[in-house]
Amino acid sequence: MSHYLSGQHTLISGGIAPRPSVLQAEFAKACGNGNTTAIINLDILMSNDNLAEAHTQINSAFASLNNNVELFVVDARACGSYGNDPIWEVPISQVLPSTIGSEIKGARRKRFTQPFSIAIIGARDHFDSGLDQVIHKLQRDILLLHQEASVNFLDIDSSVGEASIVAAIGILHSTKASGRVISINAVTNLRASTTAAGPDSVTAGQNTQLCRPISLRSNKPKVKVALSFDFDALSAFLGTGEHPDNNMSDYSTGIFSGQIGARRMLRMLQKYQLADKVTWFIPGHTMETFQSTVKEVVNSGAEIGLHGYAHEGAYQMTPAQEREVLIKCMEVSQRLTGKKVQGYRAPMYQLRETTVALLKELGFLYDSSLSHHDSQPYFTPESPPVQRIDFSQPASSWMKPTPLASMNTPVGHPLVEIPTNWHNEDMMAMQYFPHLHNSQGYVDARVVEQRWKDIFLWLWENAHHEQEDGSFVFPLLMHPDTSGMAHVIGMADRFVGWLRSWGDSVEFHTFFSIAQAWLNEQGK
Repeated sequence: MSHYLSGQHTLISGGIAPRPSVLQAEFAKACGNGNTTAIINLDILMSNDNLAEAHTQINSAFASLNNNVELFVVDARACGSYGNDPIWEVPISQVLPSTIGSEIKGARRKRFTQPFSIAIIGARDHFDSGLDQVIHKLQRDILLLHQEASVNFLDIDSSVGEASIVAAIGILHSTKASGRVISINAVTNLRASTTAAGPDSVTAGQNTQLCRPISLRSNKPKVKVALSFDFDALSAFLGTGEHPDNNMSDYSTGIFSGQIGARRMLRMLQKYQLADKVTWFIPGHTMETFQSTVKEVVNSGAEIGLHGYAHEGAYQMTPAQEREVLIKCMEVSQRLTGKKVQGYRAPMYQLRETTVALLKELGFLYDSSLSHHDSQPYFTPESPPVQRIDFSQPASSWMKPTPLASMNTPVGHPLVEIPTNWHNEDMMAMQYFPHLHNSQGYVDARVVEQRWKDIFLWLWENAHHEQEDGSFVFPLLMHPDTSGMAHVIGMADRFVGWLRSWGDSVEFHTFFSIAQAWLNEQGK
């Protein structure tokens, strides 16, 4: 029996038979007699979205360990690379039991000297460049449960036996080091430093126990996901994307969006029962050209917002043309939906002061074209135009501050701004427009997926600095033109599923719902 693991309760997940049983037997030797080890295998259950059965197995495993676990071992030797295995996708609150005993309240008040540990075992090379992200994610999640918890990755090859693995994990568990990727040979250095302190310096009584946490943090943020779809289709090549070299092949991609891509997105939303909790911003040209597809969107219960007629930018038009376009699109939308439209997003986010004035005059509830903030609603400011510098004039003529209007107090009609920006969307990174210099088209979908996760996770941890209860809006913009393509839609589906996996902390809402609720909170 190892003095490092004596009396510890160990939960083991992952691995292909007979490895888990062999590993459990070695941990039983190291931890001592009694019910000190348990195995759960969540891979199949998580990949099949069978969370109810997963929770049943987790609760059963915790019960067999008296509802206390000091060490969680994830056997990743048989896992695919990062992003292909369920354990990396699900918040740790979904992997651990969902009920909590009264003992956790006392445990949180206690000052501990030895952390709860997660040990991942596997081959570093299998994770490519994603391993640091795995460690960071798990470290973040577990720290919200236990401030002195640790996560380490034990890098091993296929020749290392279970007994050596257990011995190395015991040494890692006895230290306070965390967030490291360490080879099994390097663990000997930790063994030497631990031994110098004396074999009895770490005892079972010092270890803390993870006692059936209810969530990632005691005061969870509330996240409103503002998922929207800009249904550009052919109009993408008529307005802001107009170019004399646009040709039949370019237009073909717009037809794909109108006839194929949008329906794929609808099926994805219906799979997650979210079709009526999203907003589609649809150009008038798309409404009239692809009527049958747009009717399917309307019948799904989704909110419909405006997005120009032919995806024209405000600066391409005179103020009179801008008014004519907006009124025409309002009429087309009302004819299709039977409702007065409430929201607007400028094509390519190209709006100007006249646009804001028009939206207010025509009684719109909200706009979603600006990014004064990235995760909180605010009142659309009515600032004067930013003055460009004329470098032919003396420097004294331009060295002046820019006046800014308030985001907290409306002037006249209260127009709510639901933020959006280039980094929360799919098109510029993954859609190729031959004649639009800003498009790329060949960015790996997994890069965009990780960026979206990074945005969400940073806001999850830091939104409380800007909103007392930590709540925030997570805007996410997809295009049927882009996310409807075969090499992207799998990522879009996976990411929506990832958001859903956060349970009741995350809710999907239409932009109308978010804007109206926020406006009510302001008492306007």
